[in-house]
Amino acid sequence: MVARDHKEPDLQSLSLSDMRKLARRNTPPEAWEHIMGAAESRATYRRNQAVLRKILFRQRIFHDVVNPDTSVELFGRRLPSPIAVAPVGSFGKIHEGGDREVAAGAGATGAMVFVSHAASSGPRDWAEAASSPLVFMGYLNRGKEAVLAYARLAEELGYAAVGLTMDTIQPVKIGDHVALQADGAPRQGRSSSPKDIEWLKGMVSLPVVVKGIMGSEDARVAVEAGADCIVVSNHGGRILDSNRAAAEALGEVVGAVGKRVPVLMDSGVRRGADVVKVLALGARAVLVGRPICWGLAAGGAAGVERALRILDEELKRALIMTGTPALAGVTRSILITGGAGI
Repeated sequence: MVARDHKEPDLQSLSLSDMRKLARRNTPPEAWEHIMGAAESRATYRRNQAVLRKILFRQRIFHDVVNPDTSVELFGRRLPSPIAVAPVGSFGKIHEGGDREVAAGAGATGAMVFVSHAASSGPRDWAEAASSPLVFMGYLNRGKEAVLAYARLAEELGYAAVGLTMDTIQPVKIGDHVALQADGAPRQGRSSSPKDIEWLKGMVSLPVVVKGIMGSEDARVAVEAGADCIVVSNHGGRILDSNRAAAEALGEVVGAVGKRVPVLMDSGVRRGADVVKVLALGARAVLVGRPICWGLAAGGAAGVERALRILDEELKRALIMTGTPALAGVTRSILITGGAGI
């Protein structure tokens, strides 16, 4: 368990950068390395953020937008924001009870939480701690029976959706080393097949999410197999080094399947402005991981809430400064993308 700073921070005065610094001090080195680590040269990790930084906004000031509508519908639920918590399995590495605090902090803002099969808490624990909608994301390398048991429990508990994280055909790497499981054994990859999607689709009545898609061909295969939602993701740069940024793949995937199913994105999002850029490129909502870890390590549930509220404030600021009254008006027209090559 992580020892918190003796002096409680004034969370309401902290920025995301402040929380990152505090999180690093509060988190054991091995846990910090796991949370912030990426595969091999970290090229994909860096590219995720670099591409988003190169995208620019078209500022507009002659308008009457002062309180933009940031609500969005996903899986039949009306959410106050398109910002959701990504399925991070290592909240428990930050400190004991981390999963529950993430659920509580997200619930205070109404943010949807994508629950990782790798988390230390099961679907029931998350449901007991959460007051906002949940989505369970299974890992097939833990066994189909384990995935099905959790997926059916999630359905029973009122989750909004279930899904599969399918890009782990090779295990997560931190630098040059394969990350270890909770029991100390190296993680194992598992091949992915559209039959896995068909299988889960036939076993539950909830929408089925497929995460880890980085191209149009895989997106079409997933949707044809029954996926109800696609998450464009390169696993935060932890699977394939020298991969495209998620934002670079997003437009291609939206073009292939975006009229049939909602497309979400994670990997590299660090600011509310990044969220607006991703929405303008065609995503319905955005999953955020590492900034949630910073909030958790900096201040528990209150820190998670603070991180999400900062992201929401930055999101609204970008909408106001581009003259966009609601998320429906967020299109490529508010962006300058030439420098990003998108």
